[in-house]
Amino acid sequence: MHEVVKAWVDTLSLNVETRVLANLALMLAARYDEKGETSTAGELRKTMNELRASLNAEPEFDPLENLLKH
Repeated sequence: MHEVVKAWVDTLSLNVETRVLANLALMLAARYDEKGETSTAGELRKTMNELRASLNAEPEFDPLENLLKH
């Protein structure tokens, strides 16, 4: 998950506020990769949604969508 989120973050133009959200998303993605906790996946999704909203970005992808549907 970390690599997928990092690849997306690397395409973004970030300011200080959005950089904080992006770094939080990356930390959550790494934790999810390590522990596989559904609570971490939920927090990651919320953080990514907040980041997208801050950037007025379209939700081009949601790497967690399939995981959270099950």
